Amino acid sequence: MPLVVPGINSQGGGNDKTSEWMNKLVGKKIGDTSDQVTFARAELPKETRVIEPGQMVTKDFKPDR
Repeated sequence: MPLVVPGINSQGGGNDKTSEWMNKLVGKKIGDTSDQVTFARAELPKETRVIEPGQMVTKDFKPDR
């Protein structure tokens, strides 16, 4: 997967929270520390679920997530 450079090749130029998080996360791996190719899991909002490929999930709706 190619690395996405925020503001250059990411989509959605708005200033909303979705675009902000897409620019921070798209093309990066989740790990223990942050650098150019990794985003630290500890920097995610408290109620964030990280869904791994192939992981089973439910379709429940939780408005505060």
